[in-house]
Amino acid sequence: MRVPHATVARLVACSLAGATLACGETPRPRPRPPDAGLLVTVYLAPKAADRLAGRLQTVAARRQWALSIRTDSAALADADLAIVDSAGTLVSRVRAGSPAAAQARQMADLVLP
Repeated sequence: MRVPHATVARLVACSLAGATLACGETPRPRPRPPDAGLLVTVYLAPKAADRLAGRLQTVAARRQWALSIRTDSAALADADLAIVDSAGTLVSRVRAGSPAAAQARQMADLVLP
């Protein structure tokens, strides 16, 4: 086999190999959970905000929930989940009728010791 024929043979072989690899199955995106993008509002006592904000953000990110953490007293009545300090112990309270009540309960169970 001469040099030009060998070069053409190599080009054809490389082209076939590249086409074979390019036609492979593309990975499919994972389906989003049904509650992905849900906004969960959490009231934290100001003293507990530094300790729990990171944990709350981690839980929300893993479940693809949007998270709003508030420490102002006006948020206490509106928040889906309230975490307050009661006699030195952190206590959670889920707002009745909240559209994100199930998610708030999950978040409280995962965040609080």
